[in-house]
Amino acid sequence: MRTWIFFSILLISLNILAENVCGYREEARVTIVSRTGERHFFKTGVASSDAEHERGLMFCNEMKQDQGLMFIFEEDAQRFFWMKNTKIELAVIYIDKNFKVVSVNRGIPMSLKSIPSVVAIRYVLELNWDAGKSVLPGDQVIFKM
Repeated sequence: MRTWIFFSILLISLNILAENVCGYREEARVTIVSRTGERHFFKTGVASSDAEHERGLMFCNEMKQDQGLMFIFEEDAQRFFWMKNTKIELAVIYIDKNFKVVSVNRGIPMSLKSIPSVVAIRYVLELNWDAGKSVLPGDQVIFKM
């Protein structure tokens, strides 16, 4: 009985630890390679469902500098993000189907102003502003689940 309780607590603890990007399981690794070859590494959650796209990082109080949230869409389209109920300043990074950064925008906490992508994109990466402000259009993104 004690062994069962111990393993149950361990599994619950590991599950809680695994979901440490504002409620998303840390399930992917993102590397951003600048045009100069500099590499930046991030552990990310993945938002792939409509409900996850809608929730995003709302109500997140803090996120580590090496963490982020990767939004995956099934098709290319112009996307519009906003910062409703988002408490941390974000870099909203629009990425095309070839994993090239198209644009980087500064998300102001709690703002209802729309942040549109410049062109049709397939992915969006949200990072803390301080971690993502050095990302530039043309940088390459390497995404691994």
